[in-house]
Amino acid sequence: MIKFFRKIRQKTLAESPPALPAGETGRAGKFGKYLLYATGEIILVVIGILIALSINTWNLDLQNAKQEKQILTQLLEEYKNNLYQLNSKIFIRDEIITSSVKLVDYSNLDTDLISSDSLNRYLSRTITRPTFDPALGVSNDLTNSRRLYLLTNPELREQISAFSSSLSELREEETIIVNWVEERFYPFLIKHYQIGRLNVEFLDDEKFREKVTQIKFKKQKSLKELFAQSDPTDLLNHPDFEDFLSLLIVNTTYTNDQSLGVKLKIENIIALIEEEIEK
Repeated sequence: MIKFFRKIRQKTLAESPPALPAGETGRAGKFGKYLLYATGEIILVVIGILIALSINTWNLDLQNAKQEKQILTQLLEEYKNNLYQLNSKIFIRDEIITSSVKLVDYSNLDTDLISSDSLNRYLSRTITRPTFDPALGVSNDLTNSRRLYLLTNPELREQISAFSSSLSELREEETIIVNWVEERFYPFLIKHYQIGRLNVEFLDDEKFREKVTQIKFKKQKSLKELFAQSDPTDLLNHPDFEDFLSLLIVNTTYTNDQSLGVKLKIENIIALIEEEIEK
């Protein structure tokens, strides 16, 4: 196309004005040739601009695609870590529920039949206060910098944009339990039981402690001998003890139900990310 108009231009410039009758007809013929030449020049310029724009768009698309791959990799790591943390919190709550049920059973047994180590271990688990604290640095950066458009999958964009706000109900339930344990249940235990051995049991319960803290600990010497074992009769026979445990079971179960809903959202986001990476 460009060569075609170049030939027209060269031919037009090389040709001598044709021998035409004097008057308007001759001038019109000459004007027509130069009009054709000018039109060709304009078309060439337009074509050049369109080609430049196409190349620029192509380069921009390549850059965006490269950025998207990097972002997807970062998001995948972020949400896999969050899923691992959430699964740990679900596990902890399951242990709280199991421990609470065991303690209800203990309240109906003779204290001579109860292992003090088991009692302290179950009690120590009931006062843990797990909360899901996801790391959302990459997601928040994309949202705050208005770069979510780099994610070409609209469903993935929507899921990531809405994820933080979807945690509100879970956080509300977690806050209720944390406040209740700290303000009601823990003071009740201190009043009716010596909690020294209870706290030591938490330190000795390494696998469970790693789930709570997300940190792997080295084996430590037990501090159990520093604290005398308290008689659990007053605690186990107290009429409010079973009520506290029933509330803990119900609230923790409901919070885990909320956690399972969040888990499904995270797993869906991970699946979408992996699908995009594999394209």
